[in-house]
Amino acid sequence: MKWRAAIGATAASLAALGVSLAWSSPAWATVTPHLSEQWLPSSNGLAAIAWDRTQYKLVQFLEHPYAWASAAAQTRNFAYDSYPGVRVGGPGTAGTWLNAVAPVVVEYVPGTGIVHTQRAVSGYTVDEYDFAPMGLAEHASLMLVKVTQTGGGGAIDAYSIFNYHLGTGSPAPGADSESITYDAARDAYVETGPSGVAMAYASLTPSTYHGCSPNNPYGLLSAGSNLDDDAASGVMTDAVAGLQSSLGALAAGASGWAGWITVLAPDANGGGAVDRVRAWVNGRSPSQLLTGEMTGWASWITPAPSGASALESALAAQSQVVVRMGQVQEPGGAQGQILASVAPGQWNIAWVRDMAYAAVALARTGHLAEAKAAIAFQMGAQSGTYQQEVGAPYQISVCRYYGDGSEWSDSNANGPNIEFDGFGLFLWELGEYIKASGDAASLRSWWPSVKPRVADVLAGLQEPGGLVKPDSSIWESHWNGQQKHYAYTTITAANGLCSASRIAMTAGDPASQASYLAAGQRSRDALLPDLRAPGGALAQSTEALAAGAGWLDAAVIEAIDFGLVDPTRRTARATLGAIEAGLVPQSGRGFMRSDAGDAYSSNEWVFIDLRAERALELQGDAPRQADLFGWNVGQASDNYGELSELHDPVTASYAGQSPMVGFGAGAYLLSLYARGSGATPTCGAFASEPANPSDAGADGAAPGDGGSASPDAGGPPGRDGGSAAGDGGATGDDGGGSGGPGRASQGGVGAGCGCVVLRAQGSAPALIVLLPLLMLSLRRRPR
Repeated sequence: MKWRAAIGATAASLAALGVSLAWSSPAWATVTPHLSEQWLPSSNGLAAIAWDRTQYKLVQFLEHPYAWASAAAQTRNFAYDSYPGVRVGGPGTAGTWLNAVAPVVVEYVPGTGIVHTQRAVSGYTVDEYDFAPMGLAEHASLMLVKVTQTGGGGAIDAYSIFNYHLGTGSPAPGADSESITYDAARDAYVETGPSGVAMAYASLTPSTYHGCSPNNPYGLLSAGSNLDDDAASGVMTDAVAGLQSSLGALAAGASGWAGWITVLAPDANGGGAVDRVRAWVNGRSPSQLLTGEMTGWASWITPAPSGASALESALAAQSQVVVRMGQVQEPGGAQGQILASVAPGQWNIAWVRDMAYAAVALARTGHLAEAKAAIAFQMGAQSGTYQQEVGAPYQISVCRYYGDGSEWSDSNANGPNIEFDGFGLFLWELGEYIKASGDAASLRSWWPSVKPRVADVLAGLQEPGGLVKPDSSIWESHWNGQQKHYAYTTITAANGLCSASRIAMTAGDPASQASYLAAGQRSRDALLPDLRAPGGALAQSTEALAAGAGWLDAAVIEAIDFGLVDPTRRTARATLGAIEAGLVPQSGRGFMRSDAGDAYSSNEWVFIDLRAERALELQGDAPRQADLFGWNVGQASDNYGELSELHDPVTASYAGQSPMVGFGAGAYLLSLYARGSGATPTCGAFASEPANPSDAGADGAAPGDGGSASPDAGGPPGRDGGSAAGDGGATGDDGGGSGGPGRASQGGVGAGCGCVVLRAQGSAPALIVLLPLLMLSLRRRPR
């Protein structure tokens, strides 16, 4: 299965899945899966490159995979552009740089991080492969070219151009005071400049010619000339290097290969970096290197679960690739962290929350070494900056990490983000790894820190009734009065503490087992009396519930997915009903994250879609589960197997950051691998809840529930909520902060829809209700 730009809409593929998308589309909604992704990144956890499908070339080579090494050191992108070219015929015949030729194929080689493009040039097929080799412990990438004779004639020369900027500035260095020198012994150019690093460009097979500025290789190929074998550029602005390989005349159907290395030397020793890469190459040809990379990926990928369709299986493989590419391999404090997005997705930052979903996906797909590395990173990271807010020494960051492993929480006028959900999510992550691996030895080595600095800290943050103290939570509302008793934080606390009760036994600490189980059950049992709207749906926070506005938030779905509430009973049904009634964007596809009303929240959120489809499955609603899942599989299948952060609320084109790791690839894998399994109460039993209301009119509501005799959509306080075709819940703002250097509002993202779709039960037609958008504020601090 290939992720090709030429695939187009995947209607036929979705039909093969037995999926109809009709339920999520009112008559006026015509959006279907379509190509909208711009970037194809490749990373080995050290180098992070990206190919731009709109410019047909590489435009990224990052200093680090992550965005910031520390508060004072932002990662730089040294690449301006780099691409190959070909000349058909001898000197004097104008050549073609391939960034000027639209590819007929754009894809990842299936189940790999290898970017493959194919073009037709003068009777030849030119296949280009760009990737950061996974088995190479260097900040390096390969550019390989295969030229096949399909009807042309004449000698073939393959060229490459390397335009990297090593001047002053960050994150986009300038082109000032650059210098390029040819190292004949290594058949490589080494470029230096005020950046303090070196970039080296070497030919995989002996080059025929080489050249650099001021005799710019770009103009020489365009004029049909050989490169000038320049020795050095001298110090100049915007120095450029190139290499040329003569492949000779090819017989009909025959192929020739060329290839080049690009390697970053942080210590500015470009020659030494080339030597290390050549030692890894070990005399292999470009075609052998490509085959070796494909074989390495094939041996690492685990198969999709039984029953997965071809499209689902292909996406499972590519999602494993994305998670692996998102894990940093740099030695030292950075190693093992998992980024929220693979650059150029700008969330190439290690959030605790995203990392937990990614690491659990690794554990459940059998990638135990990688899951362990993520845990080990967090156990060795430097946290504790916000001890006053947390109330005790702690180990897991309250928000995210810099690349060097130190704690990082962005701030704005409302102060920092202090998120207590990370403690529970880490305990879940640790428990899933131990369950999958049986690695009691590692657990025992971590437990002396996990117990007092994670589990006990989380238990200490519980209020007497079981709710966790107010925090910034999943959507990062900041501090200084913006914090609330968020349902998501209490949900993750219940799940995490009940996980801690199980791993305590494996850690050799049976005395803690009962106390953590009791603490987890207290948080579980606080959800229904404290966080249910009168219609029965779980609400975002006690504060929003009391205000009667801004309480509808899809993050509460995790109470179902984490096994805290019975998916077949009233709370789960009302919660899903409220989300389906009030959080569908104008496109008719998937779900928004909340009714906050700001542009960021009002996009379709892929993470929410994937968590909601699991809840729908547990509820027994197979048609809607399959439709929602199939929609996201279709979108990813038309977008190189990448899952985005957001879909535009009107067009459903990719928006936000992409590819997402934990909130994209990880969430997809969790959904796929859980499919077919039933609901398991994580704390020994589901939250106590009377049976569903009978047709005799018994409400069966838990304490604090205003009551309704019929299944309902979970209306706000003071309103009954009615049937599933009733009200969609109030809209409003949760009072969160805005701005800041965190997951900020996305430029160009639509401001949400003026109406929402009320999804009908059974075959009843969908209703459309106007929302009072003028009442919505934009104060909610985006993630």
